[in-house]
Amino acid sequence: MKFNTLLIILVVVMVGMTAINMFMAFNNRLDIDTLSSTSNYSYDYEGRATLDIETEIIFNKPDQMTQFLEQYDKPQEEQLADFQESMTQFSESFDRLMLVESFQSTATVLSSNRVKVVEHAVIAGFAAVENGVVNTDMGDMEFDLTGDAYSLTISIPTDAKVINLDPAPTVAADGNEFIWTNTGKTIFPKIQFSRGE
Repeated sequence: MKFNTLLIILVVVMVGMTAINMFMAFNNRLDIDTLSSTSNYSYDYEGRATLDIETEIIFNKPDQMTQFLEQYDKPQEEQLADFQESMTQFSESFDRLMLVESFQSTATVLSSNRVKVVEHAVIAGFAAVENGVVNTDMGDMEFDLTGDAYSLTISIPTDAKVINLDPAPTVAADGNEFIWTNTGKTIFPKIQFSRGE
């Protein structure tokens, strides 16, 4: 099975597991813990989202790090194609097409058993849009934001009008940036917004 850290973060952190633990589940081999994860989602009025995710992981069996890092040797075009294929499967649950417009993924070795993974993607159709209202709803999916080292930030256009926001964020900044941190199991935020008057 193909492994894309960003997709894993999208799908697995939402259902209460860490990103890399999903890879471990896929392969039944890796012994890894997630030390921190910061996710930033920025939406526009067309339902496009820019995702920037940074995750630090520790390998309890350091020799497994080589296997993990091999995925980052793929050409950029192959990584993009693999990620699009995964997003197509992911989007079937939401009855809309999600098109990956760009994708970059890097892994930096911090020590003999620690790696920082940085992901950036722009995905059209990531949110639903109906009658000019953007809806970020992802159903029953959850993030596990247990501890100060885990956070989720969602940004919407500065002139947007918020129609609905659930659950309440830990911090709301400038009316268009919402942050959840140390909230435990948290449903993926359902934000409905439209262009301001």
